[in-house]
Amino acid sequence: MLGRVFALFGLALLAGCSDQSVVATLRSLSGSEDAVFLCRDEAGVGHPYSDCPDRDVNDDTIKSRHLSVMALVSQTVTDEVAVINVSAGSVVDVDPSTPGYGFLRVGARPVSMAVTPGGTATFVATADVGRNGIFALPTSCLSAPAKGEPQLDLTSWAACRLDETPGEISVMVEPAPDDPSSLADGGRGKCIVAAYDQSDAPPDLLDKEGTPKPRACPADLRTDGGPKGRRKLVVSLPDSGRLAVLDAQSLLNQPPGTFPSCEIEALLPLQVDVPAGIAQTLPADLSSTCSEVAVPTAPVPAKRAPQPAGFAVSDDRLYIADQAAPVIHVLDTTSVCGMTELPSLLPMSLREPQRVVTTRRVAVSPRTPAGQRFVYAIDAEDQPGASVMVFDVSPGATDKTPLVRSGSPELPAEKPDRLALAASAKDVTFAYRDIPYVDPATGAAQFGVRCDPDPAAPLNTPAVLARPSSDFLSGARPGLLRGLFGFILLTNGSIAVVDVDDFDADCRRPIAANKSAVPDFRGCFGDKLKGDVFALDATKADLTATVTDEVSCRVVEPNRFRSSTLAVNNATVGVHAPSLRSFPQLTLPASAVASAVEDRPRLLAVPFDGPGGDLDVFIGSTAYNTSPTSGNPLPTDPNGQGSDQLQSLQAVVLPPLEPRSYAADDTVTLTYEGSYAGDRTAGFLRDGPTPEQALLQDPSLSFCDAGVYSASTMADYAEQELGLTKDEAASFGAAHADYVQLTTPFPDDTDRYWAARKAQDAHALSRSDCIAIFGDIDAETLPPSRDFQITSATASQLVLERRGDTDERATLANAKICFPAAQQYRLRAGAHWVLLHSAFGFRHDVIASGADSVCTRSCNPLKKWSRGRVFEISSQALNDAKEPTCRAADATGAQTASDPLSLRVGCATKDEVACVYDQTIGPVPFGTPAAKCIFNGLNDRFALYRGRVPSVRDAVFTWQTTGGFRPLVMSLAAISSVVSPQSIQFLQAPEQLAVVDGSSQGLSLFSLDTFGIVSPSPFY
Repeated sequence: MLGRVFALFGLALLAGCSDQSVVATLRSLSGSEDAVFLCRDEAGVGHPYSDCPDRDVNDDTIKSRHLSVMALVSQTVTDEVAVINVSAGSVVDVDPSTPGYGFLRVGARPVSMAVTPGGTATFVATADVGRNGIFALPTSCLSAPAKGEPQLDLTSWAACRLDETPGEISVMVEPAPDDPSSLADGGRGKCIVAAYDQSDAPPDLLDKEGTPKPRACPADLRTDGGPKGRRKLVVSLPDSGRLAVLDAQSLLNQPPGTFPSCEIEALLPLQVDVPAGIAQTLPADLSSTCSEVAVPTAPVPAKRAPQPAGFAVSDDRLYIADQAAPVIHVLDTTSVCGMTELPSLLPMSLREPQRVVTTRRVAVSPRTPAGQRFVYAIDAEDQPGASVMVFDVSPGATDKTPLVRSGSPELPAEKPDRLALAASAKDVTFAYRDIPYVDPATGAAQFGVRCDPDPAAPLNTPAVLARPSSDFLSGARPGLLRGLFGFILLTNGSIAVVDVDDFDADCRRPIAANKSAVPDFRGCFGDKLKGDVFALDATKADLTATVTDEVSCRVVEPNRFRSSTLAVNNATVGVHAPSLRSFPQLTLPASAVASAVEDRPRLLAVPFDGPGGDLDVFIGSTAYNTSPTSGNPLPTDPNGQGSDQLQSLQAVVLPPLEPRSYAADDTVTLTYEGSYAGDRTAGFLRDGPTPEQALLQDPSLSFCDAGVYSASTMADYAEQELGLTKDEAASFGAAHADYVQLTTPFPDDTDRYWAARKAQDAHALSRSDCIAIFGDIDAETLPPSRDFQITSATASQLVLERRGDTDERATLANAKICFPAAQQYRLRAGAHWVLLHSAFGFRHDVIASGADSVCTRSCNPLKKWSRGRVFEISSQALNDAKEPTCRAADATGAQTASDPLSLRVGCATKDEVACVYDQTIGPVPFGTPAAKCIFNGLNDRFALYRGRVPSVRDAVFTWQTTGGFRPLVMSLAAISSVVSPQSIQFLQAPEQLAVVDGSSQGLSLFSLDTFGIVSPSPFY
């Protein structure tokens, strides 16, 4: 407080020395960290928070009182507790006699706070060195003293001293026993469990003459609203790993200004019990017999003592985070005096099973209408940023490990058992909210009603009224939160919304139904309705949908981040589902730009197999469809269809299965024999297993992590994915294996290296010889003599040999002579195309396997969609005239006269054993061997047809996507870029989120209707 006085005095002096007045902005809150909320009337009496913000008391003897929501915010810089009248939107100055804002002074380092259920008093745990304690702040003194009353200071409060540093504190209720006579001395040991009586009344204080006088700040918990029973303080003692229980009224009855030892009624040592062999339960889509997928087990706690951290209270359970041991303690608090520890929750990591996972903060959700309940816990030491684990603590749930969510193979960038965004998680809370539907006939409100999309459902019922309107301004939509939701506060000031149980989830889906038990390409299955669409009248052209008609049945998924927009592309809402910015474009190297359009490869869309497989692809704001009969058909036939313009277009399909798998904006490149690991500069050539081979080693790169496909790996792909025999697969592997392209420059012609070689051997290779063999680095196109095929690969080295029919002098032995220093090189795909996403990089399924770290293809289900290699589809069939149904080229590249002009797919070579079909039937038909070469990825679906002229290296198709997943977030950054968020909680009465910011914002309130900061928040 003195700091504020001196600062203002200095400003006044400066203002007196200047002709211009200086206006100082007073920021009242400083170092805010924790907050509690209570309900208080005009007389200073606390009430249960559920009574706020206003209540009329229908009693002739009691006048109606205005109730206000009050917030108490700890100030770690000034060792105070700030008082805010949230209802009035103002900071309370409890000391108007001095400049600045006056707050309630408590002991140094306030670490946690808790308020009684009826709002009668707030307790503050402080951690001053050598003076650890608990201070009691009666609600009756949360305002400036009346005229003639003493100012509020450290001596105004009842307090007691703790022998240990406190952590979290909570006010809990000890119910009075049904039979008091059954208790010895009216209590359980020292812990009082008897009902309140006259002996608990706050005693009068004595003045200097010994005359009794009433307390200036009374607090009588006998009249505290809320559940019946004695109010107990449960305080964690992290240093000793225990919980202490104190009687709240006994503390309040202490004479203000004294600091006796706290009377601890009970001490409960916490346990660390990690059973051996406990494993996370995997969903069906992650269950595997794959040997490389180790079953996750709980890590050995290494004899770690408990160190309790954050609390979460719900009904008769207390959940306690532990910042030292890999457990979340679970206590039965049916009797606070007789608390017992139940089997702990067991934090662990699916991807890091050996890491000891500890926690800092926990939150427990309300129960859903179906009885589900969840605990969210922050894994503060997860990398690259703190993440959130989900535990199912519903009645009857037996799994104590983090929930592993289904659908994770479709989200390869996501940890299956974690919620994480770009910034670290700081705190978490839950909100259960609903907008009740009122029966117009009875006036009765119904809560927890789920949206019903069935067209046959009776009209004008609450479940039907929850459906989305045609303009999406009412009913089911992202901006309407009906149900149970999690809110994760991030260190960058954002608040991310998590779907836990969205009451409108059933109406957030595509209009087309799938009655099969097998999920379709939109993720829909098991729909139970008479018709085939979710619409009121399927016979009309203008269907009246009962659902949002979003692109997938996975737009709302439990315990995953909520989307900020509808996953819909239409004229009403715009383009918000994955879409293309423009048609894909083909760019050719300079040597091939003069080729005819008909001679170039074609990238074409492929619908999904089965009824309803045709779908829209938005390009800009225009919808195209893969059906040839649609108004805007998307090209799918390599031999052309429709207008000349359509015949020249390239196209892809954007699979709608998992909208979250799409980046908000992405650039995709598909490059022939593309480089997929960047330009490398630290390679070294060593002697190989045979004279014709060499080893390439690079300490800066793991070749397996880069995704190298050697000849053997490519053969395995051909056998497993393309269905080839072993002999055919071996041939395919040899033809399509990756290769190394050396981009190393030669030593300068003045380098002493060349003179030394000439001195040793007059016939040694000279620099000009090397240029003749390997070509100069300045050449526009590096010659194939610099390419060396990868025959086998491990994480640390590649075995190379000559690739193709090149200059006989282009041996690896000569390469080591011509390039004597560290090698610059590129890893390239052999005779196939490489798909790269700017948002995700090169997706591949290669891992290091065995003691030798051999690069092999993974069988892990999480690698299911790790695909980045595309193989051209060619033609080799004969027509009735025994002519090839492909467009061959002679040695000069000219078109042969015998080929039909309408057929554009290039010929397969005689040795090709895969990706070949008869193009006279149109596009590649589903169910054929060549259909296995259709690229079907998470974010791309297409067929790449060979052109008449062989594809050239670095030919590239490029397209851009937009409309990908954007999580629904709120942010403190709307007001200031300097934020240090500390805690978050949900205020049920105004249905707002309260965020405490340790930087400039103080306390901010967010609306769950607008997702913006509520005026006049923040409170400075």
